[in-house]
Amino acid sequence: MDFNFEIKGADEIVANLEKQFSERRVSSIVNKAINTAADEYTEGLAKAISSYKDTGATVEETTHGRATKNSSGRHIAKVGWRGPMQRYKLIHLNEFGYVRHGRSYSPRGMGVIQGYIDGSRNQFLSNMRENLSELVK
Repeated sequence: MDFNFEIKGADEIVANLEKQFSERRVSSIVNKAINTAADEYTEGLAKAISSYKDTGATVEETTHGRATKNSSGRHIAKVGWRGPMQRYKLIHLNEFGYVRHGRSYSPRGMGVIQGYIDGSRNQFLSNMRENLSELVK
């Protein structure tokens, strides 16, 4: 499960950065800002999914990758689940529910991730703007 955000208003900050620094330095600054914001986002997501934790493996395996620039020139960091318990295989069942023998099951964690995404989008974007502004100074 990957989450994508487009930061509006950050384009101006990045344009100002490009005037002052080289492209490589700007890329480094943006990646640091994304990594910092992704750390905060991952912690919040782990707290959100802890509402239905049993063994805690899903919460422990919540992670994000390092920010990189993809082929279209966008800086991204993927949020997901990685670890020995392989919880990434079960996340979609908790998020969307499932059907077994013709009966629908709605787990108590159903929709928690989407709810967190919808509720924290503005907070994530403001954290990104703040991180970019701090790194420019």
